[in-house]
Amino acid sequence: EVFRLGSMVGEMCSSFLKVPRDSKEGKSFWETPSSQKNEVSNHMGRVFLALLSVATVCGIDLRTSILKKIELNGKKYPVELCKGKSGKYTNYSKHTGITKTEGQSTIDTPTNSSFSDSAESNDDCATNSQDGVDDTNTIDGISRVIRKFANERLWNRYHTPRNITLALLGEVGELAELFQWKGDIEAGDGLNKIEPNLCLVGWTEEEIDKVSQEIADVSIYLVRLADVCNVQLDEVATRLLDNEGI
Repeated sequence: EVFRLGSMVGEMCSSFLKVPRDSKEGKSFWETPSSQKNEVSNHMGRVFLALLSVATVCGIDLRTSILKKIELNGKKYPVELCKGKSGKYTNYSKHTGITKTEGQSTIDTPTNSSFSDSAESNDDCATNSQDGVDDTNTIDGISRVIRKFANERLWNRYHTPRNITLALLGEVGELAELFQWKGDIEAGDGLNKIEPNLCLVGWTEEEIDKVSQEIADVSIYLVRLADVCNVQLDEVATRLLDNEGI
């Protein structure tokens, strides 16, 4: 499944070679329906379904892993320190206490229930749920949480299709690295097809947490990419499931 994800991401990156670069022309491209935009949108949808498949095979709840990682990222990138800056989280380590080796786990991180209350974006778009509260059970609701995260830190100028795609590509590499020397899991190796979980084939809780975080990182960039490109990722993924049985 990781190979499949890498293949889907490669095809998505290839499709970006055919669209305008980050410019006024590029902005117009993403705001206007076209067959070319539909092609890129479909690739985004396939990447999302591949991510969902990887998470499922690993016994990881994709929604939970994304929300936990957003919670951790909030600690790694305090608004008051990184507003308008594009530096690494290690630039703030002396303030946050989070380094490359310390404070990185999400094992005991609760899913922040306040996300749904704080996810209202800085635009006038309608929300998916009642009373103006976003539903983080939906891709659109999670997209609003990620958008607000970026807006608070004044990161929109960095969040162009080109930049986010490259960031996503890098995270896929980090995910692949975790499986690099583990070998393939064959049928009968102990992985339950009904309720799969990496711990059943010898992975530690800490190793699984790292996998969960990398899957979340790729997912967060994908959801943000779709948002920046005016792509309704949930609709695209649903259509692909219905029409192509992916």
